[in-house]
Amino acid sequence: MRTVYFISDLHLGAYNIADEQEKEKRLLSWLRKIETEQAELIIVGDLFDFWFEYKHVILRKHIRVLAQLQSLCQASPVHYVAGNHDFWLDSFMREDIGLIIHAEEYVFLLDQYKVYIKHGDGLLRNDYGYRFLKRILRNKMNIFLYRMLHPDIGVPFALFCSHLSRRSGEKSRHEYMDIDYRKFAMEKIEQGFQFVVLGHTHWAALEKHGDGHYINPGYWGKDFTYAVIREGRVELHWWDGENEHPYIPDYPPGNLKQNDGGACVSCFI
Repeated sequence: MRTVYFISDLHLGAYNIADEQEKEKRLLSWLRKIETEQAELIIVGDLFDFWFEYKHVILRKHIRVLAQLQSLCQASPVHYVAGNHDFWLDSFMREDIGLIIHAEEYVFLLDQYKVYIKHGDGLLRNDYGYRFLKRILRNKMNIFLYRMLHPDIGVPFALFCSHLSRRSGEKSRHEYMDIDYRKFAMEKIEQGFQFVVLGHTHWAALEKHGDGHYINPGYWGKDFTYAVIREGRVELHWWDGENEHPYIPDYPPGNLKQNDGGACVSCFI
């Protein structure tokens, strides 16, 4: 079985300079590790806190990460499932970097195992407002009109809006209940998927349901966590910049409902 890494919710560009430098340093060393292993990488959304492709302009602050991703793409496949902070992915990512872009979801076979991947924005049952906003933001005419803004105006404005949205989400992080996400994962497992991978919640998770597993790589943007499937195991880890360590999920109080498999740090397939 080939080795596959999963990472989500990095939110590059979201915080102060010192935090972003540390985040980038750890990410670059982790990407080099994957390249050395010739393993496959799947980004489960929100690599950037904001990403928008103008026809002739690329955000300069991400150049080192983009260069390392391009190098990794030359060694092994890198898939990118768009998140709610970066779904304006276009030809630059595909043609110049080499990423394989999935706008909504990604389904594939890992040997004989069926894998379902989605960022997860909009899965909450009562998130009607966001689902409506998502249609507006992905409208081709609206994207065309936004490109009319000069990048020196459009980028800071979008980062400001992203900051307000993220700040609101982080204030409620400790009360966040992802029951809807676990329910969605269980439904997919009952449909025949052995692995269901979601991001967005900023809560790392690895749980066995029947014959399948619900995986959430967690919040790299602060916790530096990720998931990996290798040598017959699915595991959660965090990266210190040089080495990986087992990661024990920190579930919200009262949210974890035990099932036939329960939560784990490392599960046999």
